[in-house]
Amino acid sequence: MRQRREFLKALSGVVAVTLTSSMQSFGRARALRVRATVAGAEGPDRLPVEWYKKKIAQVQAELEKRRLDALLLLNATNIIYTTGYFHLTTERPLAALIPKSGEPALFIPELEVDQVKLWWVKDYESYFDYPGPVNRIRWILERVARRGLARGRIGVEEPTAGRLKQMKLGAPRARLVVADDLIEHLRWIKDEDEITVMRRGMYFAEFGVQAGRDFVAQNGRVTEDQILKATADALADKMSQELKDVVGVSISAPFGGLVPFGKRSAFPHAVPSKDRLNKGDALILSYGAQVGGYNVECERSFSVGPPSDYARRLFEAMLAAFDAGARAMKEGAVAEDVDRQALEQIRRAGFGAFLRHRAGHGIGLEGHESPWIAEGDKTVLREGMTFSCEPGVYDPAFGGFRHSDTVVVRKDRGESLNRYPTRLPEMVIEI
Repeated sequence: MRQRREFLKALSGVVAVTLTSSMQSFGRARALRVRATVAGAEGPDRLPVEWYKKKIAQVQAELEKRRLDALLLLNATNIIYTTGYFHLTTERPLAALIPKSGEPALFIPELEVDQVKLWWVKDYESYFDYPGPVNRIRWILERVARRGLARGRIGVEEPTAGRLKQMKLGAPRARLVVADDLIEHLRWIKDEDEITVMRRGMYFAEFGVQAGRDFVAQNGRVTEDQILKATADALADKMSQELKDVVGVSISAPFGGLVPFGKRSAFPHAVPSKDRLNKGDALILSYGAQVGGYNVECERSFSVGPPSDYARRLFEAMLAAFDAGARAMKEGAVAEDVDRQALEQIRRAGFGAFLRHRAGHGIGLEGHESPWIAEGDKTVLREGMTFSCEPGVYDPAFGGFRHSDTVVVRKDRGESLNRYPTRLPEMVIEI
């Protein structure tokens, strides 16, 4: 079809995909094997060491502004953001110390030592295991204090009462200053290196949607869990074959996505079921991908067979909101105003009673992060912020429709990283 040809053409220079399929027996259904002929899909699978070194310098400039002697990070995502040290988060505390000058240091459980030795941060101290004879948060702060910070002003991420008590026991003469917003606000603005990694992730997310679509078209009355299983297998195979580095890579949600259809498509976060697809159903294929630690979303709504007039009206109301939201994500806009502009399209169409959630959320190292495209968030958007744009309309008696793009705030309008078609003629699957 013309729009699909335009979709593939638009991917050149970022991603160009030609899909072919083969089938094999899979219980009562058939599993889809999707092969892709790829042109222009090469891209970094993670950020380089030099990026993190520059990020440390940027954090240190912020410490100077706030007159802080150091920043202690215990949040795993923030440790990854600043140092690039990817690790499995467990009950064992792991911390990064960023002094106002010089190199960062890591405080780690012993089982991380050999991995840390492979990374660029060479200054580390380790404890044997958890819980140990001394509270490990106290243990970390004791070592921070010994590094010339016993009386320093140390920025900390908002601690629980229990953690704060142990911090004070470890560094009783230091001044602990809650400064968790420092990293949060730096993470809001993505530079072009980060956005390039997110484009790489989108390549895989859109492959997931296409694989799910093909599986439905070729297998007919399948169940939700069968769609998810077949698609997750195809996507995992593709990522395994094409990724050069699998650090910070995941396939999210049960079996890799959300694929509700029929009346269950009116559940925004529907868990998989054994229901079988029927002609006339609404179908949402919702897939994310994480590459190099960065998350992206691609969700598309389909009609199984030609849509009824009512389904068409619901879809077009959703699409109007989706278009308005993405267009409004420009520098200087206010987050809650973008939400209002998007959702107003659904209200004007007479479907306000079928709204269930905001128009979007921040996205990056976390699938959901601040700021929020939602009522009550008065954040002024800045170029380089990234958001989902995902207004939905949900009629419990019929089902729902929701597209989601990952959108970069630009000067004059939002830039969608997605290239997958969105118009209704391209969203019909015949079974």
